[in-house]
Amino acid sequence: MIAKHCTTVPGGNTAWDPKSYLQFARLRERPVLELLERLPLQAPECIYDLGCGTGIATRLLAERWPQAELFGVDSSVEMLQEALALPIKVNWLNADVSQWQAEKPANLLFAAAVLHFIEDHESLLPRLLKQLRKGGCLAVHMPNWRDAPWYQLMLRALSEPGPSGLPLGTLALRKFMASRNVLSLDSYYRLLAPLTRELDIWETEHLQVVEGNSPIFDWVKVSALRPVLNALSEFEREVFLNKYLKLLHSHYPVEDDGHTLFPFKRTFIIATV
Repeated sequence: MIAKHCTTVPGGNTAWDPKSYLQFARLRERPVLELLERLPLQAPECIYDLGCGTGIATRLLAERWPQAELFGVDSSVEMLQEALALPIKVNWLNADVSQWQAEKPANLLFAAAVLHFIEDHESLLPRLLKQLRKGGCLAVHMPNWRDAPWYQLMLRALSEPGPSGLPLGTLALRKFMASRNVLSLDSYYRLLAPLTRELDIWETEHLQVVEGNSPIFDWVKVSALRPVLNALSEFEREVFLNKYLKLLHSHYPVEDDGHTLFPFKRTFIIATV
């Protein structure tokens, strides 16, 4: 059963596509496992999986700590409906993480690939830390894609003149997509160190090897590209996609073995209070 709190979806109204999201489930699981391996907790009693989506991380949390009271929180009803099929005991909550408040103090707030969608981390992360019990952890991993080639190409496709001679979409959209939610590692240290007993911050770049006709586009269309596709008119969307796909295919050519190389950078944080 899904309990409904609030359902604001940052970045637009188009429904999340759980089937497409699960296309790369193995690769999306990898940073979750890396984060889990570094957690110092032994037997957390209350766990919230923030931005749980289809339950990729929720399942792993349930397997590691089967006795814990586990909550999965996500703004997408479609993603939660997919997660409901998992054979695990979870309290599913339909809520926007940017506004969500824990029903009870947590031992672990686990946020896999969600906080990079939310602005103002200077306020967000301290607010989340306040919802932890003493000795509890906030564990985060975030794609850090602002400087990635595929993201820069997306900005380029938006900014170049369209058939009207003007850039695509609104100035507000282009400014929103050019903004940075993910802070630098040292900024996270300065923000969180005064509020925590232990703090572990690191960054990785994983050379993801993907396959398909347009695997980079297939990856980004279900996440980073959603605000763009939501905001453009049908005609602008077609123009944008024609531009963007050509740029992607040029920058990310298919290798001789049929695979495409997709470097991907992530930021990790484990903050213990």
